[in-house]
Amino acid sequence: MVSLRKPFDFLNIFGLVVMPVVGFEITYLPFVEINKGDDIYIVSPYAKIKGDRSRAFAYISLCEIEMNSDYLSSLPPQVILQKVTDWRAFLVDISSPEWDNVIRKEVEFLRSKGFENVFVDTVDDVELIANLLPEKREAVHAKAESLIRMIKKNIQGRLIMNRGFGIYDNVKNNIYGILIESFFYKKDSSGWIERTDPDMEWLRNKVAMLRRDGKMILALDYAPMSEDNKLELKNKAKRLGIAWRWAREDLH
Repeated sequence: MVSLRKPFDFLNIFGLVVMPVVGFEITYLPFVEINKGDDIYIVSPYAKIKGDRSRAFAYISLCEIEMNSDYLSSLPPQVILQKVTDWRAFLVDISSPEWDNVIRKEVEFLRSKGFENVFVDTVDDVELIANLLPEKREAVHAKAESLIRMIKKNIQGRLIMNRGFGIYDNVKNNIYGILIESFFYKKDSSGWIERTDPDMEWLRNKVAMLRRDGKMILALDYAPMSEDNKLELKNKAKRLGIAWRWAREDLH
């Protein structure tokens, strides 16, 4: 982890903007104490924060709604597309005006809680929704991009997006960084398996693009592994300019 005099300072090397490899934490506990151990904390929007609030990135889901959400009853049945596998949430048609209203209310809630930064999750679901609703493909992509811009306009600190490479080119000026889940390992029907060279080559190309654009790059893996393996992958990611950590699978 780079020791920073001021959080999130970048380096300029031969005209290339290079983000530092920082420490980060993801926790959805109701109480979060932010200390000097990590530079970024991705937290629940309902969390009570103690410490340096400028390091907190409040969670918001772009394409899913949890089953216990107060907003669920406000959505017409046609907006709910399907249940999310292994998660108590539904995938939604983000092109609907009703969903637009939900995201706006969530953003207002984050503002009322004093959050300066935001973490936008489930952005990869944009491609899944577009495949489920091919007649709305362009509308789905356009709405995802407009929602990202709206969120950034209203929460003017830093915005980190979970993957979302399908819309990245059109929102990159609004993005501070990208989180890449399941970086070294992916899950199939047999469980967690190490990514093949073609998989990694695609991801390395994305990482190179993000570095050229001066974006902070965070990465996670959920596969069970030894402490030695975690340290090995952390160092491997650092050489690529990525802040990496292992996380429990129930955060997946």
